[in-house]
Amino acid sequence: MLKFAQLFADYLKEKDFNFETYTFEDGDCLVEFPYKGKATKLIFSGEDGKYLSLYLNFENVPEDKYVDVLIACNELNKQYKWATFYLDDDRDLIIHDDAILSEDSAADEAFELLVRMIRIGDDVKPVIMKAIYA
Repeated sequence: MLKFAQLFADYLKEKDFNFETYTFEDGDCLVEFPYKGKATKLIFSGEDGKYLSLYLNFENVPEDKYVDVLIACNELNKQYKWATFYLDDDRDLIIHDDAILSEDSAADEAFELLVRMIRIGDDVKPVIMKAIYA
């Protein structure tokens, strides 16, 4: 496992959190963190795993609501400057963030970004649900 991914996994173990880890063939590492029925995926890559990408698969969007959710994503992208909202090829609404971690605080930084991602998901839920189900 990449160094920074291991530091983060050790941090989560210390806090007694439930999570899964995977190492891909190319050496990148995935830490999957479940919360409220969804999972945030943290992918560590690059030298020692210092590049971090976070993905929260928020909700699958019905085809007839694609445009409404796309407009909501655009509005959310204006409000949340460091996180991005987009629809992937499967019409899943994804909340995404990238970061470069520093060795001295990699675990703390990754956890802070994870918490922020989860909070943003909680904050935007009414906007997304309204776009999908209204």
